[in-house]
Amino acid sequence: MLDRPATSDPGKVRVKALGLLGRRLPGGGPVEVPLPEGRALTVREAVRLAGLPDEEVFVVIVGGRRVPPDHVLAPGDEMVCVPPVAGG
Repeated sequence: MLDRPATSDPGKVRVKALGLLGRRLPGGGPVEVPLPEGRALTVREAVRLAGLPDEEVFVVIVGGRRVPPDHVLAPGDEMVCVPPVAGG
């Protein structure tokens, strides 16, 4: 299996959101966020640029692994935002 980037544009990262959080993305998502030229883009910044409220994002997954808000994204990454889950 080939390891392919999540987005076809190497200058962007793809942001997906699960559950009700997905309704916060334009068109229900996913959306592509451009990488700023000459500097890194963190998960926290990508969440904000995608239009998601920080307090509604409980977990972020990049490359199948949970990452912290200060994780630096690479061109072509796909991040999945997970809202808090309640149940009982």
